[in-house]
Amino acid sequence: MPDRPVAIAASPPERRRRAPGIPDPERLFRRYRKVVLAEMQAALAGRRLALYDMMRYHLGLAGTGEGQAPQAGKMVRPTLCLLSCEAVGGERRQALPAAAAIELTHNFTLIHDDIEDGSHSRHGRDTVWRVWGEAQAINAGDGMFTLAHLAAYRLVEVGVPPSLALDAARLLDEACLALCEGQHLDLEFETRLDVTTEDYLAMIAGKTGALIGAATAVGALLGGAPQDAVNAFREFGRRLGLAFQVQDDVLGIWGDTAQTGKPAGDDVVARKKSFPVVHALGHASEEDRRWLRRIYSSDTIEPGRVGEVLAVLERSGARACSEEAAARHVEDALSALDGLQGPDLVPARRRELEALALYLVGRRR
Repeated sequence: MPDRPVAIAASPPERRRRAPGIPDPERLFRRYRKVVLAEMQAALAGRRLALYDMMRYHLGLAGTGEGQAPQAGKMVRPTLCLLSCEAVGGERRQALPAAAAIELTHNFTLIHDDIEDGSHSRHGRDTVWRVWGEAQAINAGDGMFTLAHLAAYRLVEVGVPPSLALDAARLLDEACLALCEGQHLDLEFETRLDVTTEDYLAMIAGKTGALIGAATAVGALLGGAPQDAVNAFREFGRRLGLAFQVQDDVLGIWGDTAQTGKPAGDDVVARKKSFPVVHALGHASEEDRRWLRRIYSSDTIEPGRVGEVLAVLERSGARACSEEAAARHVEDALSALDGLQGPDLVPARRRELEALALYLVGRRR
């Protein structure tokens, strides 16, 4: 596989505040969705135990029960992986097994997250543990993690040199470990009231930023980019992951249930120390902070008290601060790509990466 001369500019150009829009941002997901789904289905092909039915159900490849229609997620991470590969002049076929592995890895974490968070629904359907029980859901998540590795091994089958495939696998495993570290901190934060915004950002850098950073880095790597460009793509993805998670926190509190598929205020009921809550704990009035600490020290937050929590968050400016933070991190993400130049950095694909980044932060679901 050729080593394409995507260079790093000596003096990065002025950071772009706006990327050229695209008529329908969803078309980027549709462009890759079919091939990623096919690759994931191939990983599950011929596997008949009910264990794999659980995986298919979670992935939206099959339904179960009355009114439980399949609905797969957006596939943000594999889209970023394949788009990054094409942005440096590579062919999506080179990165497709890795893209499927990334999506399977992401979904293994969601199965486990739903158990750890006690979440009852995802994409408008019962979570795996609610249908099959916690023990079987843990096993299904473990199995999906293994399938992700098996999917990545197919890189060699599509012509990727073994050494390069190993580098890609290492990036994914490093991201998985960082993700587990981030999840450890997230769970630890549930019993702490002294979490700062710096603590929070360190947590989501692992929980969310690491895998998105790996997706863009692996895409660039398999597209033939040199190490400096791979590093830039990794930083782009990592920063985008921070923005993505902060926006997700906003949606977890103020999102429209019809669009998010999760009950409004779900993160409040779960007592999650999301960005808006951490901001309020540090910046609300003294009276509101005392009240919020008392509420978040209790074993549960009754749904009926969600409105009171929301009022405190609004008074502290938590929503506006969170949205500003998401915008700032996406600007930092775009800056990571500003130093890239060279004949093989495909302008159209780069514009799509930038537009997709802005779209993800402005999303409502």
